[in-house]
Parts: sequence; structure tokens; C-alpha cells
Amino acid sequence: MLLRPRKTIFKSAHKKRTNQTIKLHTTANNSKLVYGQFGLKNKNPNFLLFNKYLFKIKIFLKKTIRRSNITNRYLWVRAFPHIPITKKVIGSRMGKGKGKQSNWAAKITSQSIFIELRNVRPGRANHFLSQVSHKLPGNFQIVSKYKQHLPLIAFKNVSTQYDYYF
Repeated sequence: MLLRPRKTIFKSAHKKRTNQTIKLHTTANNSKLVYGQFGLKNKNPNFLLFNKYLFKIKIFLKKTIRRSNITNRYLWVRAFPHIPITKKVIGSRMGKGKGKQSNWAAKITSQSIFIELRNVRPGRANHFLSQVSHKLPGNFQIVSKYKQHLPLIAFKNVSTQYDYYF
């Protein structure tokens, strides 16, 4: 398989029942840009992103953001598939337990940012992230830290407070 955890204690997982307080707590952590200047925000409630989609995203963005050693362009994918997805064999009868494990998925809560880019020109970042949102199932929004796009400078030297604009 493409992306999956190295070791797991159990082959299949129970269904998680979402509590409203837990849901609010998890969305608050990932709702702001942490590492980069541009990001892709999820608009779908309780979205499962399968490992093949994550792998497609990583390959596409690594190809598009080339020459990263010269230009200091960075990419963060803040999701990893930890949830095992099971599937029953086609044609099997009812019962006989849960199906075999077929895939891995990452749960991305609504309003959370799971892709971030840094030191990429605003037009290119918009183009790349719109391409990624077309490759994925669901609704997504491109988020940036700047209202008017200033010239890109080293991110470590900036010590000002940013406002988020959508």
C-alpha cells in the first residue's frame, strides 16, 4: 500500500462516535496556518481522505514545487492515514464478522487546514492549490496569510501579527 502506519496493534478499528465537544476541540487546532503562507482548508464535515489521494497530492506538489533547495520553497501535508478501512468481499453472505482491511484513511475535520505552502509566489500557490482541490472529492478553500500579496521574504525573520483573509 502507498501510505500506511508501520505498526498497528489491531487490524481493524471501531467506528468513532463524534461528540460535539471533541469535534470543536479538534477543529480549533488545525484551523489556522502554522507553517506556511498559503493553505488548503477543508469545507466538508468529517471528511475521510484515503491514502491514494494523499499520495497523489504529495507527488503532484513535489513535482510542481521544484528547485526547493535553491528557492526555499516548502510543503507541509498535515494529515496521515491512521484509520484502517475494511470492506467485505463481493458476493459474501450476511454476517460472519467485519470485512478484511482494504485501505487506510485520514480523518480531516471541517474548517481544518491540511496542506500548507511557503515561499511560493501567490499566483502559483493559487494555481497549485486549485489543481489539488480539483483532484480531491469534496469542497475546499484556498487560504492565505496576506490581504495584499507582499514580496516573499524569509519566513523566520518576520515578527508581525498576521490577519487571515478568505
